[in-house]
Amino acid sequence: MRLVVTDANIFFDLIKIEALGLFFQLDLEFHTSAIVMDECRAADRALLESYVEKGILRVASYTEQEMHDVEHTGTRKSLSPADRSVLYTAKQLSGIVLTSDRAMRLECEAMSIECHGSLWCVKEIHQHGKCDARHALDLLRALQRVNLWLPKQELEELMRELGG
Repeated sequence: MRLVVTDANIFFDLIKIEALGLFFQLDLEFHTSAIVMDECRAADRALLESYVEKGILRVASYTEQEMHDVEHTGTRKSLSPADRSVLYTAKQLSGIVLTSDRAMRLECEAMSIECHGSLWCVKEIHQHGKCDARHALDLLRALQRVNLWLPKQELEELMRELGG
């Protein structure tokens, strides 16, 4: 089973397009950090907490020494503490980072960590039979409305693959 460490912006996108439940049905081991959870609004955090309570989403918290290591993970100055916690956790667990943040993607590349974004999540939901092509296209259109920073070429290619 593949292990993913999810950044807040992925959760935000999936919640906005009402695909969080489909995402958590994937055959993945889901992780995030307490720092990421702290970035979420109360309503979003409550949704995520329901998956924590079911044992689907694991939330990493850190010792004082680990926090020191988290703070020194990555080289880009633009990385937030939450970003660094995702990178640290992914490195510790040999996981895949899920983020829509460009700086994070570049840092993952520099650290040799596999990284994907919201489009990959929708593609996985479809490819693993959690929704049909029509529903996946609807999810992509909704995602396009809520996330103006999606890679346009990748989005168009995925929509073509789905028949849109």
